[in-house]
Amino acid sequence: MLLALFLIDLAAGLVVFLPLVGRRNAGVKFYRMVLVIGGALVAGAVIAHLFAHRRELAMYDASLLVLTAWTLLAMRYPKRLIFRAGALLLCIGYVLTGILAFDAATRPPHIAWAVAGALASIALLGTVNLAMTLGHWYLVVRGMAIDPLKRLTIATLAAAIARIAVVVAAACFADRRALFDIFFWMRAGWGLAGPLALFPMVWGTVRIRSTMAATGILYVDVVAVVIGEVLGGWLASLTHFPI
Repeated sequence: MLLALFLIDLAAGLVVFLPLVGRRNAGVKFYRMVLVIGGALVAGAVIAHLFAHRRELAMYDASLLVLTAWTLLAMRYPKRLIFRAGALLLCIGYVLTGILAFDAATRPPHIAWAVAGALASIALLGTVNLAMTLGHWYLVVRGMAIDPLKRLTIATLAAAIARIAVVVAAACFADRRALFDIFFWMRAGWGLAGPLALFPMVWGTVRIRSTMAATGILYVDVVAVVIGEVLGGWLASLTHFPI
């Protein structure tokens, strides 16, 4: 269940924040690559939910694969309703599926905690990983505008702040014994403090358009966030709050 939750949150974040990049900036191939990566992650979530004997959740995941295929096939018509409707439904489907997966994996006392936890995790995982992926794309598309990476860098900071706010709010209601667990402090140090500490370095390299240096720092950022969110999901399953 926790593996499926992580895969769905990561895929959702990559797709939902894709508009910050802009199709005209990165090109169609980048959009296709991200959609395919998202689909592969969702396929892994389907398998994980089936192993957990949660067929209803696996069916929800499978619907995302259908919407992903729809969006990929309609991508040749970017200005038509068939593409825009598919893309919109895919983003909505990702968010709703992420909330359902969070609720099923952590069983919070109220659905509001599932909404807050899922959205915060999707935002942080998505912005950081998409920024790192885009950083590599600058090696493919020479002369691409730096604005998309700037937007994702700022979005990463906003997502990190939002994630901290959710964790602090959840910590006020969760079992206080969990707050003294070493895994909680590892989660807080890597997944919460890490992105904040790395933001000035990422922003500094992006401002001078040193995309290779920014990508290197974003690698570290991705590792920190992934460790933090994996530990956060495990702690949430124990405390039933998104910490």
